[in-house]
Amino acid sequence: MESTIYCFSGTGNSLKVARDIALELKDTEIIQICTKNMNIDNTLSNKIGFIFPVYASGIPFLVKKFIKEIRLKKDAYVYTVVTFGSAAGAAIKQLEEILTDKGIKLSAAFKVKMPGNYQVIYAPYSEEKQKKCFDDEKAKISGIVKSLNNNEMVGFSGLGESLMRTVGGMVYSSFRPYEKDKDFWTDKNCNGCGICSKVCPANNIEMMDGKPKWQHKCEQCLACMQWCPQKSIQYKKVTIKRGRYHHPDVEVTELFHL
Repeated sequence: MESTIYCFSGTGNSLKVARDIALELKDTEIIQICTKNMNIDNTLSNKIGFIFPVYASGIPFLVKKFIKEIRLKKDAYVYTVVTFGSAAGAAIKQLEEILTDKGIKLSAAFKVKMPGNYQVIYAPYSEEKQKKCFDDEKAKISGIVKSLNNNEMVGFSGLGESLMRTVGGMVYSSFRPYEKDKDFWTDKNCNGCGICSKVCPANNIEMMDGKPKWQHKCEQCLACMQWCPQKSIQYKKVTIKRGRYHHPDVEVTELFHL
């Protein structure tokens, strides 16, 4: 393929962005970043995108590991699109530093606000607020694709961005996703369907005696909780009365990592 997008997505926000970009770019393959795809060590594409959500103001751990290990063409046009609910934090700067260590230039960086999905802290966005995010994403994609087709250099700078990176780096330094899955549990509505295990990009959930068991390799993407058709997966007691969210234009099977 002339163009490849490497995408990490738990609830479908980043996958939707990746699909929309690929549709307009043409001749573009989407490869999902997950534990079962970590053996991809080389790409010959001339245009390479990394699309992922911001976690704790930075890059998801699995994404960081994937990018550090993959081999890229030195002269490839490399770009990123980060999706976020509140702010991009230090994610773009972190990616730029990883690529620089590999001798690769980050040519362009874009940010797309999407509905927040971290329901262990807050409730899902209202339908009205979600619709605004979706409308804004649709409008923004055309501008992003125009820049990508022209191989434009697009970056972020300024006092606001610098402050965001500094604060974001401080937040990210205390992020310990692996330790957090001990607080997941299932209520009586769990029917053992196994969807939670299939959508987990970290291959962190094993089905034992018809129930999910978390293996402490969690990325905190919440795919297991958000895609559970019974809404039976809970986090501590804070999610019992909260709604769930996943992108309405993404089918759960698109995120199966089999």
